[in-house]
Amino acid sequence: MLRSLFQGLLLSSGALAASPDFQALFAPSLSPGVEIASSSDANFKQVASPRWSVWHAPTFEAAIKPKTEEDVQNIVKIAGQNNISFLATLNGHSSNLLYSNLQNALNINLANFNSVTVDPVTNRMTVGGGVTFGNISDPLAEAGKEMQTGNAVCVGLVGATIGGGIGTLQGLRGLVLDALESVRMVTAAGEIVTASNKENPELFWAIRGAGANFGIIVSATYSVYDWTNQGRVTLANFGFHPSANRSVWELLKSYDDYIPQKLALIPSITYNRTINETNIGFGLVYYGTQREAQPYLDQLAALNPATSTVQNITTAEMHEIFSRGACDAGYRRNVFTIGLRKTDPTTYERTLSDLTEFYETYPDYSGSFAIQRYSNEAMLQVPDESTSYPWRDIGAYMLFDNDYTDPALDDIVENFSRGIRSRFEAVSGFKEPQVYLNYDHGDEPLTQTFGASKLPKLRALKKQWDPLYRFGYANPIY
Repeated sequence: MLRSLFQGLLLSSGALAASPDFQALFAPSLSPGVEIASSSDANFKQVASPRWSVWHAPTFEAAIKPKTEEDVQNIVKIAGQNNISFLATLNGHSSNLLYSNLQNALNINLANFNSVTVDPVTNRMTVGGGVTFGNISDPLAEAGKEMQTGNAVCVGLVGATIGGGIGTLQGLRGLVLDALESVRMVTAAGEIVTASNKENPELFWAIRGAGANFGIIVSATYSVYDWTNQGRVTLANFGFHPSANRSVWELLKSYDDYIPQKLALIPSITYNRTINETNIGFGLVYYGTQREAQPYLDQLAALNPATSTVQNITTAEMHEIFSRGACDAGYRRNVFTIGLRKTDPTTYERTLSDLTEFYETYPDYSGSFAIQRYSNEAMLQVPDESTSYPWRDIGAYMLFDNDYTDPALDDIVENFSRGIRSRFEAVSGFKEPQVYLNYDHGDEPLTQTFGASKLPKLRALKKQWDPLYRFGYANPIY
C-alpha cells in the first residue's frame, strides 16, 4: 500500500503538461558545451546514457550530460522548479520493474564524471560518480592496491556501492559499501553536501544501503588495500553433465557452515543450444596460488567433470572473463533473487529439471541460474547498526538472470521465475526472506529489501532530505 502511494506521488510530481524546450530551459545555467538533447534529436542516443535491459525500461523526453558538480546542482534545481522528473544513470544495469513507472523524464548522464585518483600513501581512492568497476582496475594495479568490487566491468561503481556491492573479494574485504569513506552529493534541494562518518553521519548511514533515495553522488572516496597475492587469482571452471547434478549440489552444501575467506564458488545452470543440452558449470575463484587452491580444485575434479580449465591470472583478466555476455545490452533482461543460508540439493535437482524443460520449450530464452557463495566473515566484522544495509548474514546469493528477446514471453518468464524464487525462499534457512537490493526484481515487500528494523530510520531521513520524493523511483522506502 505504502509503495503504491509513493509511486503515485512520484508520478504526479513528475508529470509534464507539455514538453518544454529543454535547451532553452537548462542551457543558460550550465557549463559551456554541456550536451542537451530531446528524444527527437538525432544525437539523443549519444547524450542519454545507455540502458542494459529493454524490459520495463524508463523512457526519457530529454537527456543532459553535465560536466561539473554545479551543473548537476542546477539541473536538479531547474527540474524541481518545473515539475520535471529525472533520473541520474550511467549504464542502466538495474532491471527493477518499477523503472517503467518513470516515463517521459529527464535523463542525467553521469558519464563525464569519470576521474579516478589512487593515493597509495593514504590508501584512498577518489572517483567520479560515472566510474565503472572496469575503470578502477588499472589505477589500482599500478599502485599495487585492491578493493572489493562487483564481477562485471561495465557496472557503475557508485551505483553498486549504495545497494551493497558483492563480489569474489568480499570474503577478505567485505561489501563494497564497507570501503566507502565519504561522498559528495547533490540533494533534492540542489545543494552539494559531504556525507561521511564525521559530516552528516546519519545521511552517510542511509546512503550505505539505500543511497538511491537520497541524491546524486558526484564523487566518492574509498579505502583501498595492499593487493592480495600480487593481484593474481586462481580461476577455475568445471563443466558437468546433468547426470552429475546431485553430487555438485552436495559439494556446494558442504560449504554451508564455512567457506575460506579467499575462496569464492559460483555454480551455474545454462543451456547449450548448439548441442541442446543443459550445462552445469562450477566456477571457483581463489585469491592465491594454484598450489594453495589445489585441495578445493581436487574436490571438483573428483566429481568427474566433462571439462575443466584452471588459470592463474590477474583480477582484471578475471573480471573481463566474468563480463563476457553480461555487459551486452538490448535484450529483455530481468533478475530474480533470494539470499540463502542453507543448500537443499533436492531443490537444486528439481530446478535443473524444470529449467531444462523451460529451455527446450522456449528456444528464444537464454537465461542463466547461478549461486554466488562467498564468505561473509569480513562483512560480519562491520557492526550491523553502522550502515543501513540489512543482510550481512547472507551466505549465498541466488541470481536467476532472465535473457530473451520476444516480449510475448514476458508473463511466461515472470510466472516461471516467481516459482523458482518461492522454491528457494522456502529452503533458504532464514525465517524471513532476505533480498539483496542490487538484484531485486521490484515486486518484493520493502521489509525484504531494506529490512524491517532499518525502515523507520530510513523513512525519517527521507522526510528530512527528500520530502518531495525526487529520488528513489525503483527502490522507494515508502
